[in-house]
Amino acid sequence: MKSIEVEDDLYRYIASQTEDIGESASAILRRLLGLPAIGEIPVVQPIKSPAQVREQVLTNSESEPASAVTSKADVKSTAATKPNSTSARLGFNQLIASDQVAKQKAAVGRFLYLLSSLHQLDPAQFERVLQISGRDRLYFAKDKESLLGKNGTTKPKQIGATEFWVITNSNTGKKRSMLTAALVKLGCEKALAQEIAQQI
Repeated sequence: MKSIEVEDDLYRYIASQTEDIGESASAILRRLLGLPAIGEIPVVQPIKSPAQVREQVLTNSESEPASAVTSKADVKSTAATKPNSTSARLGFNQLIASDQVAKQKAAVGRFLYLLSSLHQLDPAQFERVLQISGRDRLYFAKDKESLLGKNGTTKPKQIGATEFWVITNSNTGKKRSMLTAALVKLGCEKALAQEIAQQI
C-alpha cells in the first residue's frame, strides 16, 4: 500500500463521503471514481517514476499547439454553463470551516450567513427551500409577513441580500435541522450537510 499526501480540504471531502463505519480512504475513492474492487484495476502501462512523469509533462506542454491552450477565463465560463454534481459538492465544501462563519456573532448570525452562502452557490435553485416547513408553520418564505404567525414570535429575518426570509426563534438544533434540509434540497449529500450545519 502506498501513502499519498492530500490537502486538508480534500481530506475532509473524502472523509465526508464515508458511507460505512470503518470504510477506508481507498474504498471511498474507488467508489467515487467508479473503480472496481481491490485488485481488479487492469494496469495497461507500467508505472512511471516521478522523473518520467515530469519529463512527459514537459514534452507534452512543449509540443502542444497554441490553439489548444485554454485560458482560465474560458475554463471558468465553461464550468459556469455546465454545472455538475462534482462542482456542486466542491461548492458545498466551501461552506465547511469558513473563516467568515466563525466571525458571525451568534448562532443566528452563523445560520443566516450559511443560508446566504448557500443561496450564492445556486440562486436559481434556492427557491426549493420554500418546500421546507414544520407541521403547522413555514420555515422559509419570500416575505416577512408569511412567517410572522399568529402572535409574531417567529422573529423572521431576511437571508442576506436575497428575497428570502427565514424564522429565527427556534433553538440551535432546529436551525441545524433546517439548514441540513435546505442543503439536501439543493443537492448536498446528507453527511456533508450535517457537517456544515454543525457550524451553527
